[in-house]
Amino acid sequence: MSEQHIQTGAGSDVVLEASGVCKSFPGVKALTDVSITLHRGEVVALLGENGAGKSTLIKVLSGIYQPDAGEIRMDGQTVHFDLPLQARNAGIGVIHQELNYVPTISIAENIFMGKLPKKHGFVDYKTMYAESSRILKKVGLELDPRIQISTCAVAQKQLIEIAKVLSADARVLILDEPTSALNDVETNYLFDLIRRASEAGIAILYISHKLEELFAIADRVVVLRDGCVTGELNIRNTNKNELIVRMVGRELTDLFPKTSNPIGDVALEVDHLTTEAFQDVSFKTHRGEIFGIYGLMGSGHQEIGAALFGQIDHSAGSIRVCGKEVRIRQPMDAINNGLAYVPAERKTEGLVLNQSVEVNIASARYSRERPFWLRRKKDAQSAQKWIEQLRIKTPSRDTITESLSGGNQQKVILGKWLELSPDIFILNEPTRGIDVGSKSEIYRILNDLCADGKCVIIITSEMPELLSMSDEIMVMFEGRVSGYLKGSEATQEDVVRLAIGG
Repeated sequence: MSEQHIQTGAGSDVVLEASGVCKSFPGVKALTDVSITLHRGEVVALLGENGAGKSTLIKVLSGIYQPDAGEIRMDGQTVHFDLPLQARNAGIGVIHQELNYVPTISIAENIFMGKLPKKHGFVDYKTMYAESSRILKKVGLELDPRIQISTCAVAQKQLIEIAKVLSADARVLILDEPTSALNDVETNYLFDLIRRASEAGIAILYISHKLEELFAIADRVVVLRDGCVTGELNIRNTNKNELIVRMVGRELTDLFPKTSNPIGDVALEVDHLTTEAFQDVSFKTHRGEIFGIYGLMGSGHQEIGAALFGQIDHSAGSIRVCGKEVRIRQPMDAINNGLAYVPAERKTEGLVLNQSVEVNIASARYSRERPFWLRRKKDAQSAQKWIEQLRIKTPSRDTITESLSGGNQQKVILGKWLELSPDIFILNEPTRGIDVGSKSEIYRILNDLCADGKCVIIITSEMPELLSMSDEIMVMFEGRVSGYLKGSEATQEDVVRLAIGG
């Protein structure tokens, strides 16, 4: 990723201003006297740990929540947003971390949801498809707008969401973790879009846990901790360590705490595996090893985990677990053969958000054992054990999972699988949307798994994570393996060269 700053031409015109904003929920004070100002053509980064109040502030600015105190002004005039539609009509566009789309309808219908073009009282599909194609090209997507959006990869859905907001002529653009599913090439493309938007005078609030992005794109950084502003800094006058200290209240001496573990026997062997998304994929992973998989959007790398877990059918090839060939046609086959899978979209695929931590941790065990009666005592003991061992920050095991931060939700998914004691862990985007402190905790858990002789596979779009945590790396290009690298010897240039087919 380029470290060059995007020159934004920020001026003195204040577009959006929040002053003294407070917001509380039962038992939690989410925001305390928070103030933030956005100028025309300026990129302001909002930084903070999960649970610091970033999402609450975004929801206040976009009309999802109303503040308990304080005020919001646009162009110097006080505004009150009782509904998100009012904020949207005022020119505030938001791209949320958790993607908002209807999976059963087309890309075009998702883009024009609520504003379908009409002709003689009927939906004008010709116009809708033509405009959708034009909008998709703005974010570098050459997709048929008529296809169902559920067939798209996570990164494509992310770019579609960005295209949807940019097409609405927003004056203020709020992006919450927009690169969480994008690799470096796609991220640089997004940065070009942001540059063009800022040059056109759009005020941008950019939320990201990837600190290196802030130095590439932001003019200013506002830091939140425990619902309070702990700093407002010019990006050119600060450094990564200062931002971390202001964000978490302590220094993190090692963001990627990789440990060396003895490499054991082959745990998983894949030979010539072929699906609709990729062809002829072969690799071996060992006990005690972290095996990294990387590729650009559309390379097929994201689908490997789903195929190994039985969510995607394979038309050719074989899978061996601990030397024994296995047939995996559905997720239960994978579970019964010692595989666990943490999907990229944890909130829609990995968790039951409206259920408790205890219920989520017990869910995988119930899918395998299927007892006639619920085992309440065992459920409580298991949940408490993993809450303590994984350091899950939750008021209790009965807390609804949706209320936890992203990092703690990810730990709940890991606890769910650890309850089954699998041999092979497959994690798709293991730290997507997670702050640096929680990332370090997730990496500690992965190291512990390897120390226990487990095999860990990470499918990641984050280059620092790939290079720092992987013992072996496999790179994909256009549905095929383009090369293998030793983690200790690989460089970013090596990985990118293979990812573009070089």
